[in-house]
Amino acid sequence: MVLGCGGSSTSPSSTVADLTVTSTVVNAHSHTVNVPASDQLHPTDTTYTTSSTLGHTHTVTLTASQLASIAAGGSVTVTSSASAVTGTHTHDFTFQGTK
Repeated sequence: MVLGCGGSSTSPSSTVADLTVTSTVVNAHSHTVNVPASDQLHPTDTTYTTSSTLGHTHTVTLTASQLASIAAGGSVTVTSSASAVTGTHTHDFTFQGTK
C-alpha cells in the first residue's frame, strides 16, 4: 500500500501486464500478437490481428474466459486463423499470465 498526501491510501495499479506473444514457427516464419492488460482486466471475446510477416497476417481469438484465466496468471494456447500465403498454415500462440 502506498500512502499519499493527507494520509489517503492508493492501491498499486494492476499486476496484470500487457503481453506480446510469439507464435510457433511454421513454414519458416512466426508472428507476434499483443494483448493489452486492459483486455485481460475487462474480458470480452476479442479477436486480435497478428504482426505481418512475409506479406500476411492471421487473427487470434481469445474468449472472455481465456482472457480472465490469463489475467489470473494462467496459460492459454490458441490456434490462429489459416493463411494460404507460404502454403496453407496456422500458428499456435501460448499466452502466459504474469500475475
